[in-house]
Amino acid sequence: MTSLTRWKLACALFAAVAGYAVFNHRAGANTPAPAASARTASIPFVLRRPLHVSADAAGVSRSDLVERVLRARSLRDIQILTDKLGAVGDDQVVDQLEPLLSDGRRGVPEAILACYGRIGTEHAVAALIERITDDRPAVRAAAIAALGATQSAGAEPPLIELAGRAGDPAQGAAIGALGELASDGAVAALIRLATGSDPEVAAQAVSALGSINSDAGSAALRRLIDAPDERVASAAIAAIETIDGALLTKLSAIVQSGDRRLPAAIAALAHAGEAALPVLRAAATTGAATGRTAAIAAIGELGGPRAIQALGDLLNTGDRTSATAAAAALAAIGGKDARELLINAAMSERGEASGALAQLAGMQGEDVDQALLSVLHSGSIGERRAALPRLIKAGRPEALQLAIDLARGGGRQEKLEAMQLLASSGAPRALDALVDVAGKARGQTRVSALELLARARPGDPGVTQLLADSLRSGRRDEAMYAANVLGQLGSEPARQALLGALTGKDAQLATVAATALVEVGISGPVKTALLSAAQRSPEIKQQLMGQLIQAGEPEGIRMAEEMLGSSDGSTASAAVYALIGADSPDARQLVDRALTAKEPSVRMAAMSSLLQNPDDKATDTLARMAKDPDPEVRTTALATLGQLGSDRAEQAIFDAARSATPNDRVAAINAMSSLDDERATGQLAQLMRDPDPGVAEAAMRSAAGGGPEVDRTLAAIMNDPGRDIDLRRYAARQLRRHGAELDPAMAQAATQLLGAAAGGAGDGRVIVTDTEDVD
Repeated sequence: MTSLTRWKLACALFAAVAGYAVFNHRAGANTPAPAASARTASIPFVLRRPLHVSADAAGVSRSDLVERVLRARSLRDIQILTDKLGAVGDDQVVDQLEPLLSDGRRGVPEAILACYGRIGTEHAVAALIERITDDRPAVRAAAIAALGATQSAGAEPPLIELAGRAGDPAQGAAIGALGELASDGAVAALIRLATGSDPEVAAQAVSALGSINSDAGSAALRRLIDAPDERVASAAIAAIETIDGALLTKLSAIVQSGDRRLPAAIAALAHAGEAALPVLRAAATTGAATGRTAAIAAIGELGGPRAIQALGDLLNTGDRTSATAAAAALAAIGGKDARELLINAAMSERGEASGALAQLAGMQGEDVDQALLSVLHSGSIGERRAALPRLIKAGRPEALQLAIDLARGGGRQEKLEAMQLLASSGAPRALDALVDVAGKARGQTRVSALELLARARPGDPGVTQLLADSLRSGRRDEAMYAANVLGQLGSEPARQALLGALTGKDAQLATVAATALVEVGISGPVKTALLSAAQRSPEIKQQLMGQLIQAGEPEGIRMAEEMLGSSDGSTASAAVYALIGADSPDARQLVDRALTAKEPSVRMAAMSSLLQNPDDKATDTLARMAKDPDPEVRTTALATLGQLGSDRAEQAIFDAARSATPNDRVAAINAMSSLDDERATGQLAQLMRDPDPGVAEAAMRSAAGGGPEVDRTLAAIMNDPGRDIDLRRYAARQLRRHGAELDPAMAQAATQLLGAAAGGAGDGRVIVTDTEDVD
């Protein structure tokens, strides 16, 4: 053997070994995850698991799909592409799509995880398990749901563990995923949860069991029908779809008894076929009021000739609610027989009351059109209005003419409904009629017609002109409405109409136009015109100021500064409130200045800003304002301190409670009512003995929660013959409201002051007596 030959043989051997290694490596990849065990499921696992096909057989390129997903910009495109990749994907696809799991676009990571769930290889399952601890709630939930979709043995342990973790936000998602997993282990875990102590978790587990439809799950659901918690029992009933004779008897008994499981039982009977019809019919006619409508809907779900006939009887003989429900059920069933029953009812005296006319309007057929036309010609005005929408949309000239007549000469509500129908039809004749109505009418009818026209023909110069005419009509309501509609149009002619009104001599009209212009945006010529108008009108200035401040425009700050210098307190206060909402140094500086303004109302308005940043500086400012010369400012400052609730704020309130001014003491008492501090209770008890009756009564009123110290003080005041009789009675009344238990002597004293209490004067236990020390 020559050297060349030996070299060729060695190369061949190396190639064979390398090929075998590559083959072996690929054989280990793309391994489908082992299926979870499911011996009792009604559908074989091979039919439940995601369906996979080869990319070649599907006529698609796997690499092309991946490339398109990575390039896609919209979530919808990604969802479409990953849905296809789920059917043809492999381990390589899992790795290629992994970067998108960190994508910041909402829904993108979730779409990738759903794709992993459909791929369902061991590698995909492992990737999903890694993500069930993701700190993004939506992504975590998507990973859990995708694990259930793999229906693999590897998904079972983490899902069971998560589903049993009480208090975990993802517990519900894990329970739902176990229902999708549908394995024997999932069924066992769901049964444990369904029979557990948490009713909410149990109800979720019951619903998941119902989606599996296994023998063990069905048996558990039947037992849970009698669960003590109504939520669990109702969920069990709703989860059962196959109704046999025994279960039909049980559900019938529940319906007849009318217990709290009634709605679920009625809904379940809709799956029982015609055998349930007698029970449902009885429930629809003589059963509990809460179940009648549900029973009628269930009859509609049964379908079939007997159900249609039962619904027809209810349509013709039932009360308004039952007849309306029967009409809706017949319309949902459809078909010749149901349609005939509805037509007959619509043509009878019960046409409108039964709801048959309204249901016919949503059905197709020449017989339906003929019935509605007959109603249009000979029915009552209410019946004709019910038939109109369908016939107008169908282009029937008779219906269009009736709507035009109603829009011109009907009552107020009839006019509005007719105009809405004309506008929604889009027919040229209908819109021309609306223009005619708008041109001849006045007030609300005119502006309603114009608003409808503005939506249907937003660029129509004739409509804009009619709105401009209404703006100058001199009628305040009509002008205000027209201005709003012009603002909604946002067109250049509409803006010009509003600008013309803004610069006119009518101050009231200018204010209306300014309101509309401010709402549509402040820029360019509009801003210039508004700034000019604001110099002539305080009302316009106030409107414009707030908008400019919110937009961060310097003119807004300058306007606010001018208004703060106004002698009108309400104008200056409005500037303060606008500034408080702005987060800028200039605005904060002006608000700080307002805290020391001459006008008390301005100081009080600025005070609310201190709650936004309740630091020590704010507390010190409020404590200073609690000693303000103006009593209203002091009262407001103390109330604001009560909202802060800090130690420094509480101390300022306690200091005010020792004020020489009764009004200040009352204000401090009111502030104490919001404090959660034992010291406040002690202070209130002391203030109940205040020499000023108003202060004492305020302290009693604020101590609404009572307590040993408070009740002892109240008892002492009630039993003190030297105190004002009205104050003693108030103390006795407060004791009764607190439910204080008095000794016999004190109970007798309360009875003498107020009369016998409803329900007696206590049980005789000595809790508060007249000998206890209250000082």
